[in-house]
Amino acid sequence: MIERVKLTAAAKQQLITLKRRTGIEHYNIICRHALIASLNNPAPAPVENLQFANGLEIDWEVFAGGYGDTYLNLLIVRTQQENLATTTGEVRQVLTSHLHRGLSYLASRKDAEISFVATL
Repeated sequence: MIERVKLTAAAKQQLITLKRRTGIEHYNIICRHALIASLNNPAPAPVENLQFANGLEIDWEVFAGGYGDTYLNLLIVRTQQENLATTTGEVRQVLTSHLHRGLSYLASRKDAEISFVATL
């Protein structure tokens, strides 16, 4: 259903910042934390007109780290909760919106507040 996860240039910069602050080596791990942080918020993530030029792409299998079915099911449930059709396009939009919101959320936190991420 999802082959690649696309990130904007701003999200790429947030990943660089989070990598430096947490010591986590791989972007996919940070992205998983960001997605879950956003999904934990009951409000729908804002749908923005994102520009992916100079951004980053991660293969779904790398992003999901062997838990592709679990993450996909979480996204499908969230898509349904937001009263959207569970089409590939809508699920991809929910992933993109929540991932970007989660990265913004994590990047805006103080170092001490995100240090727990490095231990996971």
